[in-house]
Amino acid sequence: MNKVSCEDILKQAIQTHKERGAVYGDAYLEQHGKVMKALFPNGLVLSSADDFNRFGTFNMIVSKMTRYANNLRQANTHIDSLHDMGVYSFMLEEIDRIWIDKQE
Repeated sequence: MNKVSCEDILKQAIQTHKERGAVYGDAYLEQHGKVMKALFPNGLVLSSADDFNRFGTFNMIVSKMTRYANNLRQANTHIDSLHDMGVYSFMLEEIDRIWIDKQE
């Protein structure tokens, strides 16, 4: 195994950040919070592990949606974000079905 220094890892992380930033823009700063606030205008209370599982997966869908929307005008619309949203949706359904079973 080749030894990789912390400095090398940091340089790679910076490069990844620059590449992703060029693709996704600043949706995480500009749109995501506004979308979440619009979806939950009265705030949100999370207390159980199930609550956090459901919200965490839902939040990933919103994150992918804002990334996709940020690139909607480009020819490359990041189909992978659509695939990710689909997968997260099915994961959320699985989590919800487990949650519903626990309520019965």
